[in-house]
Amino acid sequence: MNYIKEMFALQMQLNDKTNGPSWKEKGITKEGVEISWYRCIYMETCEAIDSLNWKHWKNINQEPDWDNIKVELVDIWHFIMSQAIYLGNTNNFNKDIFKNYKKEFNPKSLLKNLELMLFISVKANIDKDKNYIDKIIDIFFQSLANANMELLDLYKSYVVKNQLNIFRQANGYKDGSYIKIWNNLEDNVIAFNIIEKNPDLTPKQFYKKLEEKYTSIKKS
Repeated sequence: MNYIKEMFALQMQLNDKTNGPSWKEKGITKEGVEISWYRCIYMETCEAIDSLNWKHWKNINQEPDWDNIKVELVDIWHFIMSQAIYLGNTNNFNKDIFKNYKKEFNPKSLLKNLELMLFISVKANIDKDKNYIDKIIDIFFQSLANANMELLDLYKSYVVKNQLNIFRQANGYKDGSYIKIWNNLEDNVIAFNIIEKNPDLTPKQFYKKLEEKYTSIKKS
C-alpha cells in the first residue's frame, strides 16, 4: 500500500466533511472562518514539546510521555498535509520519502527539531510565505525518525486519529453535544486501545467499532 497516498486521501475526506469545499480554494471553513494550518502546526508542536522533560524545576530524569508525543506528531501531520493540499504542493511526497531520514532515537534532537518546526511555522504564518511548507516537511520527517517512528507507525496512528476526528464531527463535536470522556477515559485512549487489540482493522471497520463503543457509552 502507498501509505502516503492513502493518508492524503483520508485527509481530504476529513477536511471536506469538517470545513466544506471552500477550504481548498479560499482557505476558509463553510462558516466563513479563515483557516490557519500553520498556526495549527505550531500549536500542536507546542504540545509535543511539553511532553518532553524540558522543565528544569521538575524531574528532568523522568521518562518523557512518548505515547502522547507520538499522538501530537500525528496531529501535526494532519495539518502539514492540509497545508500542502491547500497550496497544491504535494509533489514532494512519495511512498519512499521516509527512506531519506536516518532513524535515530534521540530525544535531544527531537526537541531541537520540534523547536525549529515551531519557529518556522510561526514565521510562515506571519509572513504568509508559501515556501515554508517544504522546510516543515523535512523537519517533521526527521522528528519522526528521532521519535523512533516508522512510516507504518505514522500510518496506523494517523488512521486512528483521522477516523476519530470524522466520528467526532458526525456526533456533535462542533456544537458541543459530543461526549469526549467514555467511562472515565478520553476518546483518544479508547480509540488507540481498539486498534491495539485489533491491528488489522480497515478504516471503515475501525469506524464501526467506534460507533458500537459510543452507542454503549451513551446508553450507560
